[in-house]
Amino acid sequence: MVTITGIDTCSVHVNHRGDWTFVLVNTDDGIQGLGELNPSGSRTGSIQILRDLEEQLIGRDPRRIEHIMADFKPEPVDRATVLALSALDQALWDILGKSLGVSVAALLGGKCRNEIHLYANINRATTDRTPSGFARHAAAAVADGFDAIKLAPFDGMPGGIERAQDARDGIACMEAVREAIGSDVALLIDCHSHFTGRGGCEVFDALRDLNLYWYEEPVPDKDAEGYLMIKNHIDVPLAGGENLMYREGFWPVLDQYLMDIIMPDVTIVGGISELKKVAAMAEARNIPTAPHGPFGPVTIASGVQAMATHPEFLILEYAWGEVPWRHDLLLPSEQIVNGRIKVPDRPGLGVELNPEGVKKYRVNP
Repeated sequence: MVTITGIDTCSVHVNHRGDWTFVLVNTDDGIQGLGELNPSGSRTGSIQILRDLEEQLIGRDPRRIEHIMADFKPEPVDRATVLALSALDQALWDILGKSLGVSVAALLGGKCRNEIHLYANINRATTDRTPSGFARHAAAAVADGFDAIKLAPFDGMPGGIERAQDARDGIACMEAVREAIGSDVALLIDCHSHFTGRGGCEVFDALRDLNLYWYEEPVPDKDAEGYLMIKNHIDVPLAGGENLMYREGFWPVLDQYLMDIIMPDVTIVGGISELKKVAAMAEARNIPTAPHGPFGPVTIASGVQAMATHPEFLILEYAWGEVPWRHDLLLPSEQIVNGRIKVPDRPGLGVELNPEGVKKYRVNP
């Protein structure tokens, strides 16, 4: 029997947006499971929750993932706890795969594809938030081989925008990016919930000629009426759901057909376990899954394993250009060619932290 002996965390500093924090679950037979903590919440809060959980997890079999996740599922749902459990869940799947000598994808039912299509999210790398700044980075990502680009050009604007003229600066950024990347590259937009239903419709009309791949989160998650209004108005897929937790969080979205594409985040939804289940729920309604996750390389590794097994997978988010040393953090390093990453057959998630790379950029959590 394999048992948990402790939980460690380590963080590397990325940029003005924060750090990437990795969670390592240790076992008595030397196997170490790897996960990644979502950086958008309170990192210290989630790390403290993991430390509290550690006392209760020591001595337990890490391969009993469903049992552990059910035991610690918070009632009512608490975001900081769910973020901690999402990282823990990734690490437990990594341990299970390593203990059996097979990939997580094999454990989840086997691969439907040998490579995963990525889109380049240039938003986090772009500090020059002007049309020329976005256009420059979009063109650079295309030069790196990506054939799908996403940005969130309305960041910094107030919420509740009702008129397209009040979002003109963001619209100008989208126009500049489309001109820079040409007509053959997919262009995705993340609105970060800045609009009302009416505003979302007006802004889409202003962007209609740009031939968008999808229209993401134009209104807040709880605005079901706004989502339905926009969905019935636009002529491209409506995407969202990155902040929803567990199957319960996605049930209203799927039950009311609020979105054409769902975007569960492995670091928020409840880990690989819940990502796979939510994707299956959506599949039953013919709704594809395109996981959110513009974070570190372990988030990508987890998403790759889960989505390799999902028949209705669409595309996976990749945080392009944030730091030049991203590839130094893992062994083997990320290998992305023409916007695709191969699904590894190595045990677990198929990657390990590179001690030297982590040491070079590590910060105290």
